Amino acid sequence: MTMEPEGIPRHRTNAPNHVYYFDIGTGTWHGKATFRVTSWRGLMRSRIGLTYKLLATAMHTVERLTGAPRQSSTIVPKPDEGEFGVADNVVRISKFGATLYLLKERYVLDRNGTGVVVHGNERLGPVPGLLTRTFDYSAEVRDEGMAATYQMPLLGAPWVANYQVAADRQSLFAELLCDWGRATEETRRVGAPV
Repeated sequence: MTMEPEGIPRHRTNAPNHVYYFDIGTGTWHGKATFRVTSWRGLMRSRIGLTYKLLATAMHTVERLTGAPRQSSTIVPKPDEGEFGVADNVVRISKFGATLYLLKERYVLDRNGTGVVVHGNERLGPVPGLLTRTFDYSAEVRDEGMAATYQMPLLGAPWVANYQVAADRQSLFAELLCDWGRATEETRRVGAPV
């Protein structure tokens, strides 16, 4: 237990966003990530720009040739920061030891118990500083903290990402969809909660 500035004790609550990030999500997770272009016509007609079209094509092709890359994620809860708590996350997708994607996120939890604002800093590809950006997006946690939906801007397109926690609270499956693509994440907690 910690004390807020006014002397009021602050506890983790049963709010869905607290359960999702502070109870279930905290720790280190490993698994695999997949990426597929589901509509080549949709990709080519999209207005995402040549760079993102080339990246999507390369990701699809490399995965087809070499298999799904490894994903690792570490979530560190900080329930006493911000108005209702925050959590930091570092996601790394790699193949043959090379980082293909690096994402550093800060989840800012809303007092309504379900809302989340995400501040992201991303790097695409193995070369630091080449393809980077910062961005913000929103999420909503539901099902008593066992699921979340993110409205994510990825590869220049709007994606909807649905995450579902398994009943054992030790594994997670996600499906990310846009008009022309599908990605998945399958991870399992391998490190103790922080």
